Amino acid sequence: MVRGIALLGTLLTVACGGESRPVVLDVRTDLPTALREYVEETFETAYTDIDVRFTEGAASEALEELRGAAGDGAEVTAESDAPFDVWWGADVWTLHVAAEADLLEPYRPSWVDEPGLMMASDQDAWHVLMVTPWVIAFSRDDLELARAPTDWNDLRHFRWVDEIEVLDPQRSEAGSWFVTSMLAHHERDTEVQAGLDWLTALDQQVETYAGSVTDAVRALGAGRSRLAVLLQADVESARADEAPWLYYRMPESGSPVLARGVAVVAGTRERESAQLFVEHLGTQDIVTANKLETRWQPAFGDADPARVPMDFELAQSWRPYPLDVDRIQREGAGWLDRWEREVRGR
Repeated sequence: MVRGIALLGTLLTVACGGESRPVVLDVRTDLPTALREYVEETFETAYTDIDVRFTEGAASEALEELRGAAGDGAEVTAESDAPFDVWWGADVWTLHVAAEADLLEPYRPSWVDEPGLMMASDQDAWHVLMVTPWVIAFSRDDLELARAPTDWNDLRHFRWVDEIEVLDPQRSEAGSWFVTSMLAHHERDTEVQAGLDWLTALDQQVETYAGSVTDAVRALGAGRSRLAVLLQADVESARADEAPWLYYRMPESGSPVLARGVAVVAGTRERESAQLFVEHLGTQDIVTANKLETRWQPAFGDADPARVPMDFELAQSWRPYPLDVDRIQREGAGWLDRWEREVRGR
């Protein structure tokens, strides 16, 4: 926090009468309200000179707002007055697009150098904060643990013909990210065609391309399918709410992840305050609160085990596939088109 202490002295705005008043820091996010309130309380307790104000909005809407503020393709500058100061919790694909358009201001918080699930990026425009992997979910009422698949290739066994739910890439962002992430993984190891071949083999086992996580979980509960490819955070949320019978396996060879990050917005008038806020998000206190509220895993550092209940999640080791954000951003639309024509539409 040495960097944070050094920045604190520049944060006061002086009113006409000589009285100091808090700096207003506008943070854009769509993360849960309880998490936002906890972060606001703890940050403002540590930095009484800063008033955090959250504005809620989807990542796509925030990106368009930044583009509109830049105008005519120009990058945001101090004079253009950025519409918000910190972008917290956006998916990394959208953050990457914003960085490519020079809409984010590079900053490297100290917590990216801590050991974690992800490798620190060599760019500083945005940083991964939280990840959740895809898992193989099933009902313990229907399937014994010993007979459940342990890895991705197990899904191709004849036992699972017409027994698998996969999120529809055309109706679900998570579904499209799964397809493109798998293709990026296979391209890195061999070639894209090997990924399409794997997805074709999976397609032969699919009962339904579900429109939502709820639909997939209901199919498992009703016995219409026996397996589902879903995100760990979604499965854990379902287990805690309406489906305590739900279980899952982390694929032994690793798994692609969905990732959310944070960035300082180019053109912010509150650069120092924004940097302090980003630093705060990487503290163990906030990392723990984030895990408890979202059920996502911290990308860097660890949650406080004393605050995480023993039965909070299934204890399984796993390793993430590397994030190929740049590759997926450039090739993703074409890959999805090929998947639609060569896999589902074959």
